[in-house]
Formats: sequence, structure tokens, C-alpha cells
Amino acid sequence: MKLHVDREACQVTAMCTGLAPEVLDLDERGDLVILDQTPPPHLLDDVRQAVRSCPMRALWITED
Repeated sequence: MKLHVDREACQVTAMCTGLAPEVLDLDERGDLVILDQTPPPHLLDDVRQAVRSCPMRALWITED
């Protein structure tokens, strides 16, 4: 699994960072940062929930 973000679509609502804080964060400019593009199995449910919660559909997962 690999996590991706469309930075053009991201409105930085930060909903995702609250759901998967070990994987997603905001940088000093307030932009979304993926801390781990291939998160460990124990975080996959949180990451999937973060992807589903994005109102702009700026996050997605590929099965690499």
C-alpha cells in the first residue's frame, strides 16, 4: 500500500491529520505532509479512514 496526496486539490482541512497523526501532519507553512507513504499494517485502518474523510478527495491509496 502506498499513500498519495494531490497537493493542488488539498484544502488543508486537517481532518486527515487528526485521524492518522502518525502518518499525516502539517508542515510549518500549514501544508499537508505524508510522514510515511507506506505505513505499517497496524496503521492501515486509520489511514483508510483519513482517506475516506477527505472532503476534497485529495488523498488516495494504491496497492503497490
